[in-house]
Amino acid sequence: MSIIRIAILALSALLVSFSGLTFAQTQPNIVFMLVDNFGYGDLGSYGGGVIRGVPTPRLDQLAAQGIRLTNFNVEPECTPSRSALLTGRMPVRSGTSAVELMGGLQGMTPWEYTLAELLADKGYVSAAFGKWHLGDIQGRYPTDQGFDEWYGFPHSSNAPLRELQPGYDVNLVGPDGLYAGKKGAESKRVGDYDLA
Repeated sequence: MSIIRIAILALSALLVSFSGLTFAQTQPNIVFMLVDNFGYGDLGSYGGGVIRGVPTPRLDQLAAQGIRLTNFNVEPECTPSRSALLTGRMPVRSGTSAVELMGGLQGMTPWEYTLAELLADKGYVSAAFGKWHLGDIQGRYPTDQGFDEWYGFPHSSNAPLRELQPGYDVNLVGPDGLYAGKKGAESKRVGDYDLA
């Protein structure tokens, strides 16, 4: 084999190895926020903010530098909205057409292919922070649905109403509080959920 061929092969191998590195460096960071009980016009970037008495300069800056969605439909409750955004499917198809009853085998079905799993397939590392509300038992937490890491609370903060719900089983639901988990490991309670 000639020296020129060896040099071309070596250069080709080097370029191929750097092409993956270049792709990884050019992937954009994605920050996706879902806020409960937030109206379209509450942010300054959508005509609210100062006009409504609550300036939102940092969120407005994020909106100015990112993508703003202006043509959409929303669900009337948080669980179906979260499910639809994570799966791209109608919530009824993933078992989340209404807010889940706590302490039961409810929430987003484990076999759904989520945005977190899609991004993982593209080389992204993902995390979920805050309210999940798509399942509050092992096997239904964010780290079971494709997220690499999770820190937050599994359901709403209305724990005193739980026992009034039909089908509630205290043996199925974990204690209230903040949870943390990593993909491949069991999510665990790490502290109290306290806004005081």
